[in-house]
Amino acid sequence: MTLYMFLKNKFFFMWTYNDICYNWCKFCFHSSAFCLAAICSYPAYMTREMVDLWPKERGGFCTWNNSYRQCFKWMVTNMDMQFYNYQRGISRWMYRYGFTYYIALWAADNMGMMSNCNEMHNSLETQFPGFSEAL
Repeated sequence: MTLYMFLKNKFFFMWTYNDICYNWCKFCFHSSAFCLAAICSYPAYMTREMVDLWPKERGGFCTWNNSYRQCFKWMVTNMDMQFYNYQRGISRWMYRYGFTYYIALWAADNMGMMSNCNEMHNSLETQFPGFSEAL
């Protein structure tokens, strides 16, 4: 969620100085960061599935010697060059885990776990940072 915090810090003026709803900005930043994180991290989940859950060879031997690195190396060299093949089953993952994870991250941000300061976004300290430091 580093991208979310980056977007939140860079575009704070959208809800502080402009008349854009904070929750709408939060939804846009949170959704874009969550989608990027899910798309980039799902191949690692697929690698774990291939090593741990796929059927083994005759005799119970794993094709990749129980190595996630070897499995990912095999995925890169032997699968098609289209990135879509790495996203097989992501919709099922989203229904099982993704939406719950998204709601949990939204609640964590509401509690202030993804904030650089503990000030409210409409407080005087946030709107006039130079003035509050001068005191």
